[in-house]
Amino acid sequence: MNLITISQIITAKKELPKFLIILMLFSVFMINHVQAEDKSTVYQNEINWLLDRFKYQEIRGGTTKGLDVELDTNTSDYFKSLQSSSLNNKDKDRLAILSMVGEYRVGFEFLETFGSEKNYKLDSPYQSWGTEMVVVIKDEPNFISLQHIMMMYFKDEDGSISGPYIQKHWRQDWQYEDKNILNYKKNKIWEMSQANNNSDTWSQTVYQVDDSPRYESYGKWMHSKSASRWISQSTPRPLPRREFSVRDDYDLLFGVNKITIMSWGWVMEEVNEKIITPNDYLGSEYGIARYQRISNYDFTPARNYWDKTKNYWAIVRDKWNEVLSRKKVCLLKSYDGKPLYLYKFNYAEDYKEHQDNEKANIDVNNILSKFIDGTC
Repeated sequence: MNLITISQIITAKKELPKFLIILMLFSVFMINHVQAEDKSTVYQNEINWLLDRFKYQEIRGGTTKGLDVELDTNTSDYFKSLQSSSLNNKDKDRLAILSMVGEYRVGFEFLETFGSEKNYKLDSPYQSWGTEMVVVIKDEPNFISLQHIMMMYFKDEDGSISGPYIQKHWRQDWQYEDKNILNYKKNKIWEMSQANNNSDTWSQTVYQVDDSPRYESYGKWMHSKSASRWISQSTPRPLPRREFSVRDDYDLLFGVNKITIMSWGWVMEEVNEKIITPNDYLGSEYGIARYQRISNYDFTPARNYWDKTKNYWAIVRDKWNEVLSRKKVCLLKSYDGKPLYLYKFNYAEDYKEHQDNEKANIDVNNILSKFIDGTC
């Protein structure tokens, strides 16, 4: 039985900022699936085939429906340029990274594959979706920053459409021959470490929706005519929302990322180990995010949002750069009962209306000081 319906959430939009609607919808459908105890988990000894578990288990995640999309049959200009034989490796690396720019239908899938205990209880497979654009924040010879912005329409049970719901999503920064790598420890603690053998490598740093850090790793790009591939070093990272919202039996993920750039879009694969610190192995999962370029989706509202708030988010990034210049960073989970992203998004809505840089600086400095734990 559903605890709340899409219609009830949409009705509540008069009282809530739009950016919260998407988070609520994702959370609702995750909760609804978790309630199905009879098929939410299975024991690994009870089944023969691990990857084909959908006949045994309910799927958790987003079950909403959106607008129909049309896949783009054209090859991106960045990928076309990548095929030139006259380019050196670094130039190809840069074009591969920039090939992630565009407008996409995204599918997110995660499957717990096996666990350490003989009769380990396998979690339900996770599936969700989104429509989002990726834009360039900075494009420098040794540094590229890409911002993901989600824009969703939802189709209710009666066929009615609501939206668009726009949310600044995650960010990825790429640094050539990065010397300092951000390492996640546990409990929202990060420490800087030196990169070993970083010649000709690019680091990828992934940030949360509020521009707080998530994880960083580095690796080399490999190029061929049909695809460009980047494989990371193993790196620790915090539990994502799809995990920490439903379980707390482990402390961090230790994973390898592989990004593959192709003519039609790109794919990010994850092979993650679930670790109880300091080094107790719980289980493993495989994840894949598939970004398919689309051509019939009007992202104008998302672009308008970004145009009106990008200077605010630049202030946020500058403050985080200052914080992350330290050797160790410790963050609190909440302040006054609220997570950091809630404050950040409320400030962004205020900035969108007033464009007040001085107030934005004060707000950002003040709230980050409340979340930084100087005692760890």
